[in-house]
Amino acid sequence: AMLDYVRRSRLHLVTGGHDAAEETPCAHCARGRHVGANARRCAQVRAYAYSSPNLSLCERLFLNAFWDGAVRRSCPTWIAPNLMTALGLLAIAVAYALIWTLSPNLAFEAPRWTYAACAALAFAYQTADGMDGKQARRTKSGSPLGEVVDHACDALSMCIYPLIVMDIFGVGHRSRDARAICTTIMMTGRAMFVVDTVSSTFTGVLPVSEFLDSQEIQLICQTLMLCVAFSGSNAFLYAPVTVPFVGATTLGRAGAVFCITTGAISRVGTFVNTVLKANKKEAPPHWPAYRKPLSIAARCALVEAFHGLCLYKAKNFAYAHATSSILFGESEARIMSIRVSDPDFPVTNWLALFIMALTTVVPEGDAFVSGMLMGAALFMLLHRGSCLAAQITGCLGMHPNIFIIRPRDA
Repeated sequence: AMLDYVRRSRLHLVTGGHDAAEETPCAHCARGRHVGANARRCAQVRAYAYSSPNLSLCERLFLNAFWDGAVRRSCPTWIAPNLMTALGLLAIAVAYALIWTLSPNLAFEAPRWTYAACAALAFAYQTADGMDGKQARRTKSGSPLGEVVDHACDALSMCIYPLIVMDIFGVGHRSRDARAICTTIMMTGRAMFVVDTVSSTFTGVLPVSEFLDSQEIQLICQTLMLCVAFSGSNAFLYAPVTVPFVGATTLGRAGAVFCITTGAISRVGTFVNTVLKANKKEAPPHWPAYRKPLSIAARCALVEAFHGLCLYKAKNFAYAHATSSILFGESEARIMSIRVSDPDFPVTNWLALFIMALTTVVPEGDAFVSGMLMGAALFMLLHRGSCLAAQITGCLGMHPNIFIIRPRDA
């Protein structure tokens, strides 16, 4: 009932998109009516087909087999894949809250058990994220909505992992230099994620590096959390090492630079291929010919740069970061909507930019106004999710509650 109220709020008047308060006849089901129904959108929903990406190194070695076994042994067929995704997100959100509560300056101040708990919670998220797709195929309940929910949760987790790692490194955010480093690292990670999103939306397949991809980086981060939980930060991160062509440095710095560089090269290469295909007019059937991946990525990059500037200027950094992370999830869901529900959906949310701008003028220590802005961001994310859910479940004849499995209509 609450999500139904959120959906009917007519927020589309200021954020773009279609009216989610009105149900119109489905273009593919004579007896059905649902949100956002017209011939073009219904055809996009019905044309969706999931394409499995390549397996990364750790998935080939052990993760894929582990997830398969976990689904068979511990998941009844009545558990909806979206429920597994949501529970995984809840786990890593708890890790996020732990870091901000026990190490608010991001200076490695939390008790050591905190980092062990964060590692366990992050692994729980990764496991749920790996199992949900297998459960969807097992129960034949896969849908375009499931991919959007999964990707939006991945976007939110992408904002949490760097925060924990920066706390372990003791980067901090109080000084100007520390804030600049903090925001630069965060925006770099998010920019790479945006490139992945645009590429996967265009091609229909998530780009995966067969050597070092998100699964490997998550495992590296979790290992780092466990190491500092048992040995402390200094003993592990500041151990001296010599790197060819670089010289003397520390183990932590060398590892961070390696992961960032490898990930960036992989993402840029994938996106270049996407742009080249678009320029050669090799756009897949689900992609509207008038929309250019490079143009969408450029607009998203400007949005992320604006978020970075706002985070640098914000006096209540923790609240501003939480607000920005939620808005990032909403933004990624917008991009994915082009592929799964509405080829003409606008990717820029001007209200979101206004909310982010307001975080820069909130006085330090004002938790009430900061909380209101964070609540507004969450309202927008829930609105986008509930609109997508109402449209896709209505068009495919699925249960309106995305956490319940019901066979779809033929």
